[in-house]
Amino acid sequence: MFPSTRRAQILDYSILRNTTPEGRAIGRFGGRDFSEFVRDEFGRLLVYSGVAPRRGDGQFDGDALREGEFIVLPGLIYRYRLKRRRAA
Repeated sequence: MFPSTRRAQILDYSILRNTTPEGRAIGRFGGRDFSEFVRDEFGRLLVYSGVAPRRGDGQFDGDALREGEFIVLPGLIYRYRLKRRRAA
């Protein structure tokens, strides 16, 4: 498998396609409003984290994502909100 093919496969797993906006609109990107939160198809809540960077060839830079971050089209980064543990 070629490195570029492998990178494309990994990036494909980093893009969430079936999300639902939640909360208030906090901005516009790509001609559309985007919300503070989105919910994925499994019901998990993600919070807006930034705009997804692109490489020189125009593709998303999946290497720039941190743990728990995903790209939501048209090119925003959202991260999973981790549940806080209760203090004993």
